[in-house]
Amino acid sequence: MKRFLSTTGLIFCMSGVACAQVYDPLTGTGAVTRTKLTYNTLIGTTASLVDYSAYAVPANAANPDSTFQGTLTLNNVATTGSFATVKNATGYVDPGHLPAFSYQFVQHGTHILPIQRGLISTSHPDWYYILEPGRVWKEIGDNGYSRVAIPFSLQESGANCTHNGVLTFLFKSDSSVSNVAYQIAGETCQYYQFNMWGQVSATYTPQTIPSAATAITAYEAEVAGRMPTKPIAQLAVDFPAAGVTIANIGSDQTASYMTVFGVAVDGTNYVGGCGTRYGIYPYCAVLDLPSYSTAKSIVGAIGLMRMEKKYTGTKSLSIGSTVDKCTGTQWSSSSLLNALDMATGNYALAGYESDENSTATKNKFFKVDTYDAKATFACSYSRKATPGTKWIYHTTDTFLLGKALNTRYQYWNGSTKDFYRDMLVEEIYKPLGMSPTTYTSTRTIDTVAQAFTGYGMTLHHDDMVKIGEFLNKNNATINGVSMLDSTLYDEAMQRTSAHGLTASGANNNYHHGFWLWNLASADSGAAICANTKWVPYMSGFGGIGIVLLPNNMVYYFVSDNAQYGFKKTLIELQKIRSLCS
Repeated sequence: MKRFLSTTGLIFCMSGVACAQVYDPLTGTGAVTRTKLTYNTLIGTTASLVDYSAYAVPANAANPDSTFQGTLTLNNVATTGSFATVKNATGYVDPGHLPAFSYQFVQHGTHILPIQRGLISTSHPDWYYILEPGRVWKEIGDNGYSRVAIPFSLQESGANCTHNGVLTFLFKSDSSVSNVAYQIAGETCQYYQFNMWGQVSATYTPQTIPSAATAITAYEAEVAGRMPTKPIAQLAVDFPAAGVTIANIGSDQTASYMTVFGVAVDGTNYVGGCGTRYGIYPYCAVLDLPSYSTAKSIVGAIGLMRMEKKYTGTKSLSIGSTVDKCTGTQWSSSSLLNALDMATGNYALAGYESDENSTATKNKFFKVDTYDAKATFACSYSRKATPGTKWIYHTTDTFLLGKALNTRYQYWNGSTKDFYRDMLVEEIYKPLGMSPTTYTSTRTIDTVAQAFTGYGMTLHHDDMVKIGEFLNKNNATINGVSMLDSTLYDEAMQRTSAHGLTASGANNNYHHGFWLWNLASADSGAAICANTKWVPYMSGFGGIGIVLLPNNMVYYFVSDNAQYGFKKTLIELQKIRSLCS
């Protein structure tokens, strides 16, 4: 029987009769010149840091001969590997070793899919896993084996620092498998940066996975639903009359600390960055990005606006009546909307982020794992101002909002329901076509399993533009149906005269879970607009932003050097279409 690949991606058998189809077929012959991560390297034991191009699908790769379906187990990870600190931090127990690894994967054509998507808790003292879809291909030099590359990330347990890596190995359908090489050489984490690499023995256990067909169907829909991408440099080509200087886009952040950035305009996501300390990350589409406090908008704000749309009056309920730990009288007049605005009137220190950065908050809120501990501290602030009158940056307030939303969602839908999983994911994230990576969030480690709400979500850059266009270009509608309370939404998106409370200066306000910046500001140079024009944006720790521009563009950036600005970029985007009209 003769088998060959046609230009349509169909594999033909005898007499040209189609017998199977390869998903995303490769057109090469497999004659690849490889100097890093060679066959001899992967059957050996020595690993080294290499340019990430060695983990990428090479230009002349061929379709694989073998099919992977079963469990991949990495052996001896607790005692194997190399580690080098780039920027040090304290408080870690065993940061230099991977968590135990034994997970199911199914191959679909030239792709390989983890059965478990999203954040995966582990027994490791420091790290959780996130596994992403990777690639499978053949190289003639691999002596009959097929080659696999799987993107993955380590995310700090109980926090949001995300360290991105790739692993690779050779296999045959009969369960033969080489050693597995892995490498982490990039992250989004302001306070802890490192390289981790190694090579471990592995076990491949072929088995039929009952959910394989479901995973494949979902993955095809995920890929098909992504916004088309182009390199950021193509923006100047597609808008030649604008005279855009591409180098200025994303230049508000130091390039070596930038994970990824881009702009969505007219249905295309123009992407830049994806750099690491060892070349370009080869699987940028599934690069895991921490939300940090952008979750205050994506989870907290959208959560309350959706609840108010479905259950009118939710925003006016008091924190005291919806959060069991907030028994003090100071919470009986602080509403859920006050908590979203971070204006409950309950705080200790009035200085900018003085409470947020205090030793007490770090030790009694951020570094504890249980709901009881987090909520007890969050509820301990005393009344200092009339609710709704003074903004004090409090991740604790957004955490209490998340608990309150969950309490009310369970009141209406039953005690087994969860506002993040059953409302946000099912009613917003999935219909928008957001990735399965967004379907999970960091939670308290107990039976309450409360979603952090103010941080802890993970996204792909496609998810950022999806949520940005939902709020900005699509007026919070899905398939023509309004999904959020119109009053709260219009106020947050600056479509009314309400501009929130002063936050970090006269030109930076905060309203309903969103930051606002005045384009008429002369901060860092001349104003962009002559008249007052407030732009809503989401902001996350370290230097993360999703900016909802009035010209129907979405600009996003993910970095970790505490650089939060975007004025230089907006000056360039203004050349394409006015931000001031």
